[in-house]
Amino acid sequence: MSAVQRRTGIARHRTLITAVGIGLVAALSLTACSGTGAAPAPKPGEKVTYEDFTFTSWNYGEDAQKALIEQEVDGFTSQHDVEADLVSFPFAEYRNQLLLRSRDGSTTGAAQLDIADIQSMSRLGVLVDLSEYAKGVDYTEASLKNGQVDGKQYGLPWYTGSIGLIENKQLLEKAGITSAPTTVDEFEKALKAVKALGGDIVPYALATKPETIKDFIPWFKTFGSKVVDGDKIAVNDKGAVEALEWLTRLNEEGLISLGLGRPEARTLYSQGKTAFFDDANQVRGTLISQAADPALMDSTVPVARPVVKSGDAPQSLAWGGLIVVYKKGPTQTAAEFAKYYTSTPEVGINRYKEIGSVPTTETALADESFTSDPYASAWQTAITDTASPNPLWQFSNYSQMEAKLAEQIQAALTGQKSAQDALDTAQAAMQKLAD
Repeated sequence: MSAVQRRTGIARHRTLITAVGIGLVAALSLTACSGTGAAPAPKPGEKVTYEDFTFTSWNYGEDAQKALIEQEVDGFTSQHDVEADLVSFPFAEYRNQLLLRSRDGSTTGAAQLDIADIQSMSRLGVLVDLSEYAKGVDYTEASLKNGQVDGKQYGLPWYTGSIGLIENKQLLEKAGITSAPTTVDEFEKALKAVKALGGDIVPYALATKPETIKDFIPWFKTFGSKVVDGDKIAVNDKGAVEALEWLTRLNEEGLISLGLGRPEARTLYSQGKTAFFDDANQVRGTLISQAADPALMDSTVPVARPVVKSGDAPQSLAWGGLIVVYKKGPTQTAAEFAKYYTSTPEVGINRYKEIGSVPTTETALADESFTSDPYASAWQTAITDTASPNPLWQFSNYSQMEAKLAEQIQAALTGQKSAQDALDTAQAAMQKLAD
């Protein structure tokens, strides 16, 4: 009999969904002063008394991964003769549910966590420092950083990825561009060459809708903005202003377009009507299903974001999932499970083969199933290896901050305000939320 108990939070918890968002920031603010200290888990290799434990994951509630997760968890529980209670909440509710239940102590064992929430979760003081469990494992440097706060490893990297730039090589060659632009100046020249092709082409399908405002962050950093400087919001520094002035000019010249979101950008690309757009590495599956011409995928290439001057580090946003462990409950078992699940090459390789989830260890990434895939390998090298988390994620109310920033970026792009005035307004509003 399987050692995995199957149940979901959807059936067990139909309350607490309303008003959660209202109380969440206040709850986190009250606990922020409690500090981020966490008692270390027993070191790997010490005698472990294995116990039944709980694993909470939003992916377990999705049909595409339910059976896979059961199989993966069973690989650990069967080996140690214990049971795992699998719990899930729908993705839209997961963050709020997990943060609140972590605070009141009703969540124990191990849990899946978006890297965007590791800062907020660490402030609750409920997580185990897993630094010892990360030692001796060949996790990639980029994926490890996604789970760190103030030098402590509060989450082990389960899967990793990034939001980066994708180009249509064939369309660029048609415009006379034979190699990917590496500097901002070269990028702008390429966009103008594509524009000159005429028709209804959008040279760069930058997602300009407010809900995708995070795509502006890598450009701000490209121009030298810190975005956040210590505990101060810096979205109005010199680099950010220069970036927004440049993007506003691209809009005025018809090189980008207002009103585009992720779906619209994907549609334009799938129709061969844009040379560049930003998206996550797993977008390939969507493009394959939408492409008007199957040959488009032969021209689809992940590229490093252009830099202002040669030698600068290309910028991109990291995304991914972590496994965190709670102080409350069977800490030893949960920590061993977190390490097993995130570092076992066979598990990571199989996940990649089944659902395209990129593993986090050098061993798994060196497997032929990954290295023989030019698209995946190129994305890892050109984008993910140098990706970094959104600086605003260190604040529990980062989504509210992004909304303030989005409002002012729209004002600049539409000519209602200068870039400096818009970002000064955004900085003041965001700083109030940070204080």
